[in-house]
Amino acid sequence: MTIELRLIRHALAVGRYGNFARAAEALHLTQPSLSRSIAALEGALGVTLFDRTAKGVTPTASGRVVLQRGQEMLEREAAMRREIGQLEGIEVGTLVIAAGPYPAESQVAEAVARVASAHPGLRIECRALDTLQVVRDVLTECADVGITTVDGLEHEPRLVIEPLPQRRAYIACRPGHPLTHEPALTLERVFQFPLVSTVLRGEQAATAAGRGGGAAEGDYVPQVLVNSVAVAKVIARGSDLLLPGTAATLADEVAAGRLVILDVDAPALRTRYGLFYLRERALAPAARVFVDALHRVEAEPVAELAAPTAVHRAA
Repeated sequence: MTIELRLIRHALAVGRYGNFARAAEALHLTQPSLSRSIAALEGALGVTLFDRTAKGVTPTASGRVVLQRGQEMLEREAAMRREIGQLEGIEVGTLVIAAGPYPAESQVAEAVARVASAHPGLRIECRALDTLQVVRDVLTECADVGITTVDGLEHEPRLVIEPLPQRRAYIACRPGHPLTHEPALTLERVFQFPLVSTVLRGEQAATAAGRGGGAAEGDYVPQVLVNSVAVAKVIARGSDLLLPGTAATLADEVAAGRLVILDVDAPALRTRYGLFYLRERALAPAARVFVDALHRVEAEPVAELAAPTAVHRAA
């Protein structure tokens, strides 16, 4: 039995919108054409995929299986097309990068800019995701390369992991924050204030555990969880929430006086980023170009950030 991917796409649209009219509009089809597609798919499979009601449509048990497996089929097809396109050379095809928000908005963005400038014909998709989703995207071949915290991934046999240089992490806050008036800060004291951040992992999670958030599978969930460093900066500027970050992600805010760096350092305040890809799948030329560009970016010196002096803190 042969099932057209076109019909699968139509079924996924109906499942997504729960309404034939809205799904047809999104697909740029007439409603009768979409109805015929779903009927053809149901006929080929010998099952009913959707229950029709006055309020719309909902997938049947068989329909839910078809939607789940159909999505996987489309993702596999996209991965195949992307890989074939990349084998034709780095001037065509698509490169998909999945990265945690912090590296995505700093060193990954810089590397993407350099690759895009050198190869304007290459289509690049850069996704900022939480760590678990980055790993899932690489393992399911939805992304060619992943960049995020690698704590806990060392024993994943399916991945090749290339560590990136460790960088100092800082704790930033708004000017005038209560902690800016305290001398001799310790990390324990700092973590008595809540954080705005992505999920923390590894040693950073262990250090912050029990301070203003909750644990989930060994990770640390801050009081305000975000998936964007830009959003976190706005929140930190307008509240007493503390923002962890690297020099690359905080330098502009500090230079403009919108955030200040707290005078605290500890071994836990170090990044543990790495890039990784599937072991069983050789990197395509476009992916290798990006990986090389990222390593060059990482090798460049980064200026350290300084906490304000005691005089400035008291001002």
